[in-house]
Amino acid sequence: MKKKTIPESTFARAGVASATALRIGAKHLEYRAKRPFLSTTKQHAEKARIEDDNARLLFDALSRLRGTALKLAQALGMEMDLLPESYREQLENAYHRVPPLNRVLVRKVFEASFGQEPEQLFRYFDGDAFAAASLGQVHLAALPDKTRVAVKVQYPGIHVTLDSDINLMRKVVVHLKNGAILRQSLNEVHARLIEEVDYCKEAEHTQWFHDHLCVPGVSVPRVFKAYSSSRILTTSYCNGSHLDDWLAQNPSQAMRNRVGQLLYDVFMRSALQLRRLHADPNPGNYLFRDDGGVALIDFGCTKSLSNEFVDALPRLLRAYRNDDREALFAAYQTLGMEFPDHDLYDTVLRPFGQWLVRPFEEESFDFATNADYTQTARIVLRDLSNMPGVSRLAEDFVFFDRTLYGLYKIFERLGATVRMRHHWEWT
Repeated sequence: MKKKTIPESTFARAGVASATALRIGAKHLEYRAKRPFLSTTKQHAEKARIEDDNARLLFDALSRLRGTALKLAQALGMEMDLLPESYREQLENAYHRVPPLNRVLVRKVFEASFGQEPEQLFRYFDGDAFAAASLGQVHLAALPDKTRVAVKVQYPGIHVTLDSDINLMRKVVVHLKNGAILRQSLNEVHARLIEEVDYCKEAEHTQWFHDHLCVPGVSVPRVFKAYSSSRILTTSYCNGSHLDDWLAQNPSQAMRNRVGQLLYDVFMRSALQLRRLHADPNPGNYLFRDDGGVALIDFGCTKSLSNEFVDALPRLLRAYRNDDREALFAAYQTLGMEFPDHDLYDTVLRPFGQWLVRPFEEESFDFATNADYTQTARIVLRDLSNMPGVSRLAEDFVFFDRTLYGLYKIFERLGATVRMRHHWEWT
C-alpha cells in the first residue's frame, strides 16, 4: 500500500481542498453541459459515472488531509441517506482503510513524545500500520515483557489544524447533495475533535470502560500509560475483524444475532447503569470475533449522561408507547425542555413516537425483515430537528440518539434479530 505524507501547513491544506472542490465542481458542470443532449438512460449512466469519479476525488483528498477533514468523512459515511451510494462506499473506507504514513513521520511523533524511536521503546515494533483512520494509525508492537499491544500514533500537525480544516471542508462539501445540511455538522465535529486529539483523555476514557463495562463476550482494551502520551496511545491488542470483513465470512444468522445483541446490551448497560456512552458508533470502532464476541475500540468520543436524563428515559418511552401527551410533556419538562405549541404533538411528536417504539412492541425486533427501519425515520427526524418554539434541546439527547441510530444502522447491515424491550420498564 502506498504511503502518503500529510500537508501540514494551512497553505498546503488549503491547496488540497481548493483543488478538489474545483475538480468536483468542474465535473458537475460537465454533466450539466452534456445532459440536454443525452437520452434519459444515458443521463442516468453519465450521472452515476461522475458521482463515482467525484467520490474517488473526495476520498483521495480526505485521505491526504486526515484530521478534521477525514473525521467528517466518517460522519458522512454513517449518514447513508444524505449521500449517493458511490460516495458512501468511498467514505466508509475512512473508518480503517486510509493509506498509512511514511515511517519517518511515525518516528518523528515518537521522538517528540519520548525522545526515543519506537524500536528503542518496544521489544518489537512493526513500522507498517495494520489500521489507519482519521486522526492516527495503529501499529502492532510488543512490550519488553512480550505483551502484544496496539500503538495508535497521531498524525503530525493534526492538533494545530482543526480551525482551518473546518473552513476548508466547507469548500469540499458545497457541491455534494444536501451540502447545507452537511455544513451544519461541522461545528459538532469541531467540538468533538478538540477532545479527541488529546490521547491522554482517550486513555482515561478507555481505561474507565475497561474497568467498568463488564458484559460477557465484550472486551475493552487495557491502557499502558508508560507507553502513552498526548499523541501516542498504547493499549492491549484486540483480535477481531471489522464489520465488512466479518460479514464477508458469511457468519450464521445465530452469530449475527449474537453480536447485534451484544452491541445493544453494551449500549443499554452503558446508558442506564454506567450513565456513560461510547458515543461514536461507526463500524470501524468495533471488532467482531469468530466466536461471536465483540471488542470496543477508539474511545475518543464518550459522553457522561445526567441522572435527570437517564431517569426521564423510561418515562418518555412509556408516554410515547401509551400515546400520553401530558405525561410526555411533563417528562420533557424535567429536562428543561418546554413546548409552547402543544399542537406539535400531533404533527411531529406522535409520528416520531410511533417510529421510536416499533422495536419495543415485540419481544425481539428483526432488522432483516425491517431493513429500512432507519430510512423510514428520515421525515420524522427532520421534522423533530426543526420543531419551532422549543426553548432548548437537552444535550444528552444528541449523543444518546446519535449512538442508538448508528447502532440501528449496524443491526440492519447485520440483518440481526435483537431483544430490546426487556431493558426498559413498561409499567
